[in-house]
Amino acid sequence: MKLSNQIYTLFVLLAVISVVITGCGGSAQPSGAESSIAEAAQSDDPRADWPEKFIVGYFGGDDPAEVLERNVPFEAYLEERLGVDVEIFTGTSYNAVIEGMRAKRVDAMEVGPFSYILAAEEAGAEALGVGVYSREENPVYDPDLPAHYYSIIFTKKGSGIVTLDDLKGIGFNFVDPASTSGHLAPKTLLLKNGLDPDNEMDTVFAGSHPTSVISVWNDKAEAGATYENNLYNLAKEDQIEFCGFPDGKTGIPRTKEELAKLYDECPEGHIAMIAMSDPIPSTPFAIRGDLPESFKAAVKEALLDIQNNPDLISQTARWYVDPSDELGFDHLDHYYNSLRDIAKLLDLDLHEMK
Repeated sequence: MKLSNQIYTLFVLLAVISVVITGCGGSAQPSGAESSIAEAAQSDDPRADWPEKFIVGYFGGDDPAEVLERNVPFEAYLEERLGVDVEIFTGTSYNAVIEGMRAKRVDAMEVGPFSYILAAEEAGAEALGVGVYSREENPVYDPDLPAHYYSIIFTKKGSGIVTLDDLKGIGFNFVDPASTSGHLAPKTLLLKNGLDPDNEMDTVFAGSHPTSVISVWNDKAEAGATYENNLYNLAKEDQIEFCGFPDGKTGIPRTKEELAKLYDECPEGHIAMIAMSDPIPSTPFAIRGDLPESFKAAVKEALLDIQNNPDLISQTARWYVDPSDELGFDHLDHYYNSLRDIAKLLDLDLHEMK
């Protein structure tokens, strides 16, 4: 009987405590408390809002499969550094990749510097690092390689084209409307030299940089534009015969006299350079600006640390730099203001570029 009274007293006490807790607005549900603790813990995790998958977009060009294969080591590196799944996406054009970012189907991109300007305005892209590319057979990090490049106007020697003045009325290959070195920079160069390609030349868009050159090599066009490294690369692959500078270096300013001398020494039937543009900032690795700051910082750290990864450089022949501090820029985006100047010169409406 005494034990029964104790049990009864305990039962009443528990009931009173329950009523008091309820009356004070408390919750007696353990799962709710546990949930609140879990949420608090999650909010302290700097990776809590990171994307589960990081999609990086490239222009597929003539061979999307080759673009995907070439970037496999880079994809694996980012996965290891970031701890998230990484997927490489190829678009059928520069603008297809930009549209993918605008629609949040692509998280980052490398599609050419002028396309970055368009992506910054259209899709909120933010530059994190500038690509530096090595053409050495056994590439290693070289701090002296520049983070810029040049567009080249070229012909096949024997076409009768020696100078820019000779381009009037001829068939000419640009690459893509949004291509910096394949359209916008060489068009600016032509205009500055008194030639209007829209009205004084028979221009077409070849679709890719290799196609622009191969078309001239096969006598389907008389001249064209491409980026400097493309000519050396195609020659190295035995797809063309090309008269490059004996030192084999690119990204170096050459005078008109140096170009003319090289042209004179070039054998008939070889691809020859006749002019080069002003320096063009190299392609940036650009990310969606609305992604978490901690994630963007981690991506940038991974990019800039590639210079300390000789194995990856040997596979990809590239690394990334941020020249903002040495140039006095508050943000890497300012490195691309020269391209915005080109847009003003050409009276381009970035929203209407296709």
